[in-house]
Parts: sequence; C-alpha cells; structure tokens
Amino acid sequence: MAYAALVSLANTIDRNLNHNLFSIPLEQKQQIISLCEYVTPFQAFLEKFPDKFTSLEGRMREVAHQAEDIIEYLVLEKVFSSPDDESGCRASGKYELQLEQVTEEIDLIAGEVKEIEDSSSSKDVQQRGADSSPLSSSSSDAPAIHKESMVGFEEYAIEIKERLCGEPSNLQVIPICGMGGIGKTTLAKNVYDDPLIVENFVIRVWVTISQDYSAQRILSSLLESMKEFNTGRLGQTDEEKVHKILMGRRYLVVMDDIWNSEAWDVVRMVFPNDGNGSRIMLTTRLSDVASYPDPWSKLYEMHLMDADQSWDLFKQKVFPDEDCPSELESIGKEISKSCKGLPLAIVVIAGLLSTVSKNPASWQEIAENVKSTETAEQEQIEEILSLSYTHLPQYLRPYFLYMGSFPEDEEIHVVKLIRLWTAEGFMKPPIDSESFEKVGEECLEELVKRNLVLVTKRKCDGSRIKSCSLHDLMRDLCIRKAHETKLFLNLMDKHVEKESFIESIQNQRRVNVDSSNVMHLSSINSSSIHSIKCLHRNLIKLEFLESVRLLRLLDAEPADVEYSPSMARLYELFHLRYLAIRYCHGISRALLNLQNLQTLIIHREKRDKFFIGVTCNLGLQWFMPQLRHVYFYGTIYFYDPPEETACSLESLQTLSYVEHQSCTERNLKMMPNLKKLKIDCSTGVRRGDAACLNDLIHLHRLENLEVYAGCWVDSRPKSYIITFPRMLKRLSLRDLNLAWNDMFIVGSLPNLQVLKLKSCACIGSTWETMEGAFPVLEVLLMESLRLENWITESSHFPYLKRLLLHSCWNLNGIPNDIGEIPTLELIEVKGDVRKSLVKSVEEIQKEQEELGNNTLQVLCINAKTSKQQRFHSDEISDDGQD
Repeated sequence: MAYAALVSLANTIDRNLNHNLFSIPLEQKQQIISLCEYVTPFQAFLEKFPDKFTSLEGRMREVAHQAEDIIEYLVLEKVFSSPDDESGCRASGKYELQLEQVTEEIDLIAGEVKEIEDSSSSKDVQQRGADSSPLSSSSSDAPAIHKESMVGFEEYAIEIKERLCGEPSNLQVIPICGMGGIGKTTLAKNVYDDPLIVENFVIRVWVTISQDYSAQRILSSLLESMKEFNTGRLGQTDEEKVHKILMGRRYLVVMDDIWNSEAWDVVRMVFPNDGNGSRIMLTTRLSDVASYPDPWSKLYEMHLMDADQSWDLFKQKVFPDEDCPSELESIGKEISKSCKGLPLAIVVIAGLLSTVSKNPASWQEIAENVKSTETAEQEQIEEILSLSYTHLPQYLRPYFLYMGSFPEDEEIHVVKLIRLWTAEGFMKPPIDSESFEKVGEECLEELVKRNLVLVTKRKCDGSRIKSCSLHDLMRDLCIRKAHETKLFLNLMDKHVEKESFIESIQNQRRVNVDSSNVMHLSSINSSSIHSIKCLHRNLIKLEFLESVRLLRLLDAEPADVEYSPSMARLYELFHLRYLAIRYCHGISRALLNLQNLQTLIIHREKRDKFFIGVTCNLGLQWFMPQLRHVYFYGTIYFYDPPEETACSLESLQTLSYVEHQSCTERNLKMMPNLKKLKIDCSTGVRRGDAACLNDLIHLHRLENLEVYAGCWVDSRPKSYIITFPRMLKRLSLRDLNLAWNDMFIVGSLPNLQVLKLKSCACIGSTWETMEGAFPVLEVLLMESLRLENWITESSHFPYLKRLLLHSCWNLNGIPNDIGEIPTLELIEVKGDVRKSLVKSVEEIQKEQEELGNNTLQVLCINAKTSKQQRFHSDEISDDGQD
C-alpha cells in the first residue's frame, strides 16, 4: 500500500536522520532528506485519485520501500561497524548508488504525477460546465424488495411507521444506519411501500445518493420523480421548483445510501417545514452522517442477525411457500450460520440454493464450499462491501486492512491493535500533546462509525473501546485488498508446502503464519520482511532472524520460543519496535541494545526475576528512548542507576509488573510520563512486612494503578504506606489486606473515576464511608470481598454510574440510599451471593420505578443466567488486563 509506505518512509527519515542519531555521510544524508520532499505531494495525489492509477501507486510503494530499506541498512552499518572498518566504506558506496537509482525513479514518478494532475484540472473545468444540464433520473427508482426479507427487523419497521404517521407535525428526519449488506435499504423500502404510508403521504420520493453525487443530480432525480406536480415557470432554478412542489403537501423523501454530510447540506433547504407531518428517511453506513441532519432524532442502528433470525430469513427465501424438509434442516442451519448474521449474504446464498436440487448431497456440497465458491452472487456481495473500502480516506486504509491479519472470529484487543499500528509505521508522529494511543483510538472510532468494525466490549466506564472484531466477510475483504496492495501476506488460514512458502514471501513486508506454517520460518531468506506474526501456539526456533535484519515487529506471543544460541540474534535487531514472545529462559542484558523498541511483552511459565537496569561496576547505561510499554509476566525490578545516569525512559507509559522495592524516588523520576503501573508486593507479604510506596507521589502523570500482593491466607490487616498521585483516575487493589479505614485516603483522590477492590483488598466486616469522599467516582467494583455490611449514603458517591458487586458472598445488602444517586445507571450483582443482597437491589429498582426513574438498570446474574445476560455483563464490567 503506497500511502502507508510513504508515511513509514517519512517516519524513518525523521527518526534516523533529522534527529542526527547516526553519523551518516553528509552527501547521503542530504540526498535522503530530499526524498522527503516528495512524500506529501505523492500522498496528496493518492488522496485525489484513490483507485484510478494502481500501477503508479504500485511504483510509489516499491520506491518508498527501497528508500526506507537503504536508510535502515545504512544505520545498521553505522551501529555495528567500527569507525575504521573498510567494509563500512564499501557498503556506503553501494548504498550511494542505490540512492541515485531510487532518486531517478522518484523523479520519473513525480513527472507522471504532474501530467495526470494537469490533465485532470482541465477535465474538471469541462465537467463543471456539463453538470449544469439535467442528468439521468434513474436513481429515483426505489429497488424492488420483497416483504419476506424483513425477518428480524419487524419491530423497527413498526416503530418507524408510527413515527412517519404520528406526532409531531414538524418535519422530522428518520435515520437508518448499519454496515453494508445489513438490510438498511430493505427496511426503508418495506416501510416506504406499506399501504398505510402510501395513503398517508401525498408525495413519496426515493432518491439514491451514492458516493458519486452532485447537487444537480439529486435535484434532477427529485424533479423527475415529481414531474406530474411540476408546473414551474421558465427561469426558475431546480431548487425553486422542488421547493414549490413540496410546499403545502405532506411528503416523504427517502435519501438512500448517503455517504457524507455535504450531500445533505446541498439539498436540505429545498425541503419546506409546513407543520403538516412531512418526513425524510435516510440510510447510511456512517453513524456521524446519520445523526448530522438532526442530532436529537432517534437513530435506528441495524445489527447482525442472531442464529434464529438468520434461519428464519433463510427459510423464507429458499422455501417461500412450503416448509423446509426435515432432511435439509440441519444442513440449512449450517449454511445460514455461515453467513454470520449478514442478511445480504443469506439472501445471496439462498438464491444460489434455489438453483440446485433440494437434496442433502447438493446442499452439503454448498455448505462445504460456500466460502470459496466463485459465483456472480458472491461477487455481488464483494462489490457491495468493497464500496465501504473504496470510500475510505487513504490514511485509514492501512488501519482497516491490517485488522484482517488477526485470526478469524478473534476478539481484537484495542490496546494491542494500536501498538501494532504504531510499530508498523502507519501513524504520522502525533502533534502537540496528542499521543500515538490517542490518534489510534480516533482512527478506530472512525472505522466503527463507518460500520466496518464491530465493537465487542467497551471499558467499564462505557467511554472507550476495549475490544473489537471484524465480520467474516469484512475480514475476507481486508485480506483480499491487503494481498492486492502488498500490505501483508496472510498464511494463517491454509497450509502451504515449504517451497511455496519460500516463494510466496519474496518481496513481502509483513507475513502472518499459524501453526501449520510456523515450521517454515526457519527457511526464511528475505531481507524485505519487516514484520512477522505467529498467531497460534507452537514451538518456534529463531534461526530465521539472521536473514531478516530489518525486522521491526515480532509478535510470537502465543508461541513458545525454543532456547538456542540463535536467541542472540534477537538482540541484534536494531530496528525492532515490537517484541512479544513466550520465553522461559534467561533474558540477556543485550536486550537493552534494542534502542528502537517501543513495546516489550514477555510471557513466562515461571515467575522468575527479570533484571533490567544499569550497574556502576559494569558501566552500562539503560538507553531505550523509544520504550513505551513493558509487560513481563513475572516480576521486574531495577538496579539503582548511578547518579550521573540521564533520564532515559521519558517515553515509558506502561510498566507491569514491577517489584515494589524498585519503586524508589530515583527510579520513578526516570519515568516522568508513566501512565499505567502495576506493582507486585508479594515479596513483602511473604516476609511478613508491608511495602512502602510513598515515592509514587513523583509520578505526576500516572492515571492507572494496580497494586497486588499475591493470594496468601492471612486474615490480619496490613499497614501499607502508600501515597497516591493526585492525577490517578483508575485504581485497582488486590489481596492487600488493608483496613477499611484506609479507604478514606483513596476516597480523597480528586480525579478518581474507577475503583476496583478485589479479593482480600480490604479486611473487615464493615465499610462505612464518609461525607466528601469519592467526589468524581463513576465505577465501583467490589469482587470476592469478605465484607458483610456497607454503610453509606448517596451523597458519598455523588457521580456514581455503575455499581458492580461480584461474588461478594458475605454482603447482606446495600442501603436504599444508593438508589437516590442521580447519575446511577446500573447495579450489577454477579456470582454466588446472599438472597438478602439480591432483594435489596431489587427493592431499590422498584422504589426508583415508583418515583418515575426508569433509567436505573438492575442485573442479577448467577450460574443459571443466560449467555446473553452474561455477555452484557462482560461488556460493562471489569476491563481486565491489556
């Protein structure tokens, strides 16, 4: 993908050259920096012509990759060679020649870009003159859709019809939103053709907007549909004619398949508001477009069908006038399930089945090949879904396509996704105070708004996305487009022989393999590979690292890395940005040589100590300026650095789990931008003493803190000395055996929004809160506590939104006063609890309903509760680990 390659090239130039980190000869340095002048014009060209000049886009991609590789090889030569090394001089001459060739190709591309842009400018002038004439009105014809296609959306149809025919009398906009193929047009057309609607409106108009719209085209379509009412005089504009026709008449206008808010802006003034019950319906894939005409209008957001709805629709399409034969029912359900709830896919496959014999053998063949069968109908689905991709801005395309590199049906954790995006080089450096994480979240939200990505869970405060997923058909689209644009090569879903594997990875930048192909990694000999993802658990060897010297991402988190001398090669991957492995042996201090490392994740089967740091006697300095996130599933601790050591961890944002003895003032001041910290106090618990964490006060930007002491059988309260940073927003305490009185300190934190008390976080039978505590707390989770009595008042939690009581088996109940908290939205009781607790929360709900408060939701979930309720609970409760 050319756009992503250009962004990555600009990032590489900025990282390695503009910051003067390496002594690359001045002539080469100027030559490389001059390449950056082409990045912005090339990006602008791709944005203007997103899908028209694919051959030119391919050349841009290749030349950007070549330039980036040259830069990174030059850096490697400087890092691993001595100043008087003659081989370094020879390499420098070789790369100088390559740079000249790259520059010549870029000049040629720049010339062709200019010719195309000049030619396009002249054509635009001619087109503007042509647009003044009336255009075809075929878009005004509503598509023919049968009533039986409405399975699963009956309630929406009833409610929309009531809104169309009921109050208020002012003009109303009714938006329908959802992903491609979900049934938006089907729903709108069934309502549009309903006899009640036909009778209620004097004028009904259907206009399909689509992406390639113009104001003139929309107005011409409206006029053509209303030509029997058109008595406009010569000289009137089309806007005036449309407005005059609609004035005083009750009308219904459907704007189908609208893609941006500008399409609404260009015609909204032609719709009069006469107070006669006129209505406008619009369908769109984009949530922000749906809410744009009227942010207060209810949005009808269509979701995927469940298994029963899918089967009902399937039966109606295949057997419209008869019952499904019993011998076909199980196979039919299997086929309908394979459509993953997408109505369009169900309708298309049902159409395919109508052309074959209705017998088990014929249906079984389709069931086995439904995903791979190349048919005109399948191409129709692909074409419709591809529209969403075609309409994506260039900068969003790599983000979206990259999601196809995750396994099918996998729940994608957003934290990991954004870190992978960052490591791959898709993101431009953030401006001002924005972080890579903030930019990534905004890009993901944009994809969600466009109904390309499904949200599976949000954070427990309901604000940000925690995890997401792709519909299978969307994932297929991602993989297909990624292969076409050479964004990545996906070898996860099929086994290939060694020879085919080696051939297929040539000239690939990113490779994803699973357990069936991981054995072939040792055969890799491709200098172009920058990213390897091993996405299924298996044993892998690292011999291949010698031939992928430019590797910047190794995600082998699910796999076990075998110990061997080749592990030393890992520490020579100077450009490595993301490393996630499962490794049960010693980690060399040579790891600290990875100066570009951003994310480090090491899973271990044993909880051994992990040494990171510097020592005076060895004269080492810990210099990892890019390091942002460290997860070690054991315990991390630091040697005290010498006094002269500079602050070298300014980028560090996440550290988990660090040994509490390492939380000294000197160490913490080396991490001034730390936002998330998990501390292991188990050592102190085993020795019988408590940890002193007073120096946490020096973490002025810490927002998320978890303190853990291990699950040790000890009913005695501990006296921890903890000074919490005032910026803290999220706090989780587990197994600390604190006294409930210590919660007064926690309650005084001015910015605390989420508090989680787990296991033996506090010891004692009664918790009594005080006035003025928890001034902005929104989420309170109490899990597996020994608490029996909770004495509190609504004023003690003035902004509480969610109260989550999980497995608090001794808790007798909660005060009725909790129900008077004006912001409270949810009380969730989950797990093995006393009946008196359930009764108390149900009484609170009943009392609030009697007072007219219908917004408070109470969920009581135990082992017998349905899966649907459990899923809902998971969505809104604990946000777990990253």
